[in-house]
Amino acid sequence: MRTRFKRTKRHKIGQWPDSESTPEVVAEMAIYVGSAEHKDHPSSVSAQGNLRSDATPCEPEMTRDVDRNTEALREGIRRRCVSAVFEDGFPRYVWTWINHALYEARHIRGPMGTYKGYRLEPVEYPRDELQRLDWS
Repeated sequence: MRTRFKRTKRHKIGQWPDSESTPEVVAEMAIYVGSAEHKDHPSSVSAQGNLRSDATPCEPEMTRDVDRNTEALREGIRRRCVSAVFEDGFPRYVWTWINHALYEARHIRGPMGTYKGYRLEPVEYPRDELQRLDWS
């Protein structure tokens, strides 16, 4: 059985920087593309998958619905569920809910605005002093 990588430091949802475009503008440019590093099955990003030994494996059903993943990513950005650190005008991390599970998207610095994502366990949830993850 594969040992899952454990993050030692939890991320934090931060303030949207005044120096960046609005969340609505940034959200429309963000795209989920995935990463072969999180696949142990064929997908649009890898014919066979190329799962890193310390990476969280992506569920096959998540791989199939790229449009849903992109829309979830964009909703997280619009709701400002992002890190305070930005790269090339995009938040480094975005958090969003899909099917009652929290996902973390990471800006991959490939083509600008592209992200990979992975499901988090509750102990990995970001610190959320602003209560932005409460979408009820």
